[in-house]
Amino acid sequence: MNPCFETATRLARAIRSGRLSSVEVTEAHLQRIARVNGPINAIVLVDREGAMKAARAADRALKAYKAGKKGATLGPLHGVPITIKEAFDIAGLPTTSSHPPLKDNIAKADASIVARLRAAGAVILGKTNVPELCADFQTDSPLFGTTKNAWDARRTAGGSTGGGAVAVAARLSPLELGSDIGGSVRNPAHFNGIFSLKPTEWRVPSHGHVPDLPGMTRTVRYMGTFGPLARSVDDLETALRIIAGPDGHEAEAPPVPLGPTPKLSAKGLRIAVLTSNPLVTVSADTGAVVETTARLLTKAGAKVKHVSPQALDWQQAWDDWSDLFQYLIRALQPLGERERFFGRDQSKDPSTRSVARASRLDLGQFFAVLDRRDQLIRRCEAFLDDYDAWLMPVMPDVAFIRQPQSQPLSIDGVDHPYFFAGTSYNFLANLTGQPSIVLPCGLSREGLPIGLQLVGKRWGEAKLLGIAKALEKLLPPCPVPPDYKD
Repeated sequence: MNPCFETATRLARAIRSGRLSSVEVTEAHLQRIARVNGPINAIVLVDREGAMKAARAADRALKAYKAGKKGATLGPLHGVPITIKEAFDIAGLPTTSSHPPLKDNIAKADASIVARLRAAGAVILGKTNVPELCADFQTDSPLFGTTKNAWDARRTAGGSTGGGAVAVAARLSPLELGSDIGGSVRNPAHFNGIFSLKPTEWRVPSHGHVPDLPGMTRTVRYMGTFGPLARSVDDLETALRIIAGPDGHEAEAPPVPLGPTPKLSAKGLRIAVLTSNPLVTVSADTGAVVETTARLLTKAGAKVKHVSPQALDWQQAWDDWSDLFQYLIRALQPLGERERFFGRDQSKDPSTRSVARASRLDLGQFFAVLDRRDQLIRRCEAFLDDYDAWLMPVMPDVAFIRQPQSQPLSIDGVDHPYFFAGTSYNFLANLTGQPSIVLPCGLSREGLPIGLQLVGKRWGEAKLLGIAKALEKLLPPCPVPPDYKD
């Protein structure tokens, strides 16, 4: 068995049973990183010494556990090597979020979820690449360079968890932890043919994550969340159960239990399907994968219906997501920096219009956005009273060839503003705070992966995981990019 081609949960079982040691598994991943990582630039900091030290400690702990030593315990990821998005603090290592002013910033302590993963037995291999301040769906870092898509080096890796998605897809790591305020764990999973989970807003603590800059007032308080990227739904569930729950740093985070994941089959599931939305029409390849997946579910006995919430104003919803995001990131920006956007409300680019609106920091308008958001949450939650999950695209198309942000994104020959198109399917679950799971569901005519997302009710991750497992059984195994097969 090649440890690099196993999932995290399978590796945990193999280590616990003694079929593999943590040292063997960790060394295999480090050797593969040394051989494969250079051209794709997925992992930007390899902590070989720290990883091997942790692996040796894990093997000693296993021996103590099997010997019945008092107090010896094993966590669910005991001895399993993983990677972490560069924007999370790992004690003693740099955390820059690819922001040049932070190039010398060394974390004093682990982020809350990093500490939880360590406590669960995970061995941290290193940190993966991100775009500056996690603000793009291409991973082009001014500090670490560009990460390349695992399927086609000319194309975007996705972002902002682009390095992590490529590491998992190229079998450099079985599990990655990322963050998502506009698709940042979901679009890289789609672009690279892997799985990911965006939990319910406030399900997972943010303490120790940049872009809230060290020592500054925390302003990113809405819509952002943190979740795993992996090669199976089991791995998503294992990771979520480790990292979920309040940590005492955020007053907004309620102690809502996850509950057990139900064992479900596709038969009888009520699945709403969205093939394309009014903002950006998906590519023919993407639409075909949606329809093929819907037919798979129907054939397996699910009740599938092409339907969306009544009276959902997609453009207003996108504007509210974008405005709220802009309010959060510009809240501390000096007036002189914001003034240059005043008067650009009539731009043809929806993103520019949003920046113009939010740059005035109008408190009344800010609360109006929150009020409309509450209404939308109620509408989407009520919609999912009648359906178990909502299946939809992750992005309008496959991974695009890397390009400047100033250029439009072309979907089957139709140009759309860059950020508008790139967030046109992911934004909604951030605005509503609902959980979303991405599964690799097919390939384009060019052989590039296409993922779809299942969206569920707030705090309903356990049920959503059960539905995702039922769909996973109908799909081919998680694909391996041609250049990275064993």
